[in-house]
Amino acid sequence: MTRRLPNLNQLRAFEAAARHLSFADAAKELFVTPAAVSHQIKALEEFYGCRLFDRLNREVRLTSAANDLATALSDIFDEMADASQQFQASQLSGKLRISASPFYANRMILPYLDEFNALYPNLELEFDFRYSIADYVEDDIDAGLRYGLGDWTDVSSRLMHFDLVSPVTSPALVREFDLPLSPQKIVELPLAAVEGQERYWSEWFAAAGVDVPQNLNLSRHQHRGLALDYAQAGNAIALADLPLVRNELETGSLVRLSPV
Repeated sequence: MTRRLPNLNQLRAFEAAARHLSFADAAKELFVTPAAVSHQIKALEEFYGCRLFDRLNREVRLTSAANDLATALSDIFDEMADASQQFQASQLSGKLRISASPFYANRMILPYLDEFNALYPNLELEFDFRYSIADYVEDDIDAGLRYGLGDWTDVSSRLMHFDLVSPVTSPALVREFDLPLSPQKIVELPLAAVEGQERYWSEWFAAAGVDVPQNLNLSRHQHRGLALDYAQAGNAIALADLPLVRNELETGSLVRLSPV
């Protein structure tokens, strides 16, 4: 049976624009220009012989007739994406050795292993947990997940996420205060920092509009995992990357002190 279908690019443009109710946002998703999205949708309207959108001054709205089509296409594209991902996963097999620091791995890798294994059942992951940078050749490492500025040499790297840092501590340290605390109050309390990264506190206070005194009550720790443990024990306040401490914030063993 011969299927009479419009151009697939036209359907993708329409579905994205219908989902966003914006030609501009659809263009960003599809990596084309808004004019290209508009052209594809106009061609699709010619194919169907009816309008798909009501074009207003600053927005577009689906016509009632096009709403069911948009919903059906979204479901179909989701099924196509799932089928493609399952096929791709079935073609990947073997073992991957990955280097990662224990602090990062415990918070950003291990909680998602079940999901990864479900998607890629034929891939076996083997981890090399260490704080030092691994020698990829000597240690037979395929890839690494590292925290830093991305200025490592002799490797190809891809940015995974930026930091979103905020002061956190044990509830015990601030039980006498009402939260959130002002930056002016936080600067008076004991602070934990990683050796060589003390400037991060100065940068945070500057962003919060506070002049940093010379006599900060600052303890120094070998790495941020130790600084966070020190804070979680109720000894100080640490600057933490919020995605890395989301479990502690959810369980209440850490509290966020400021929205800054």
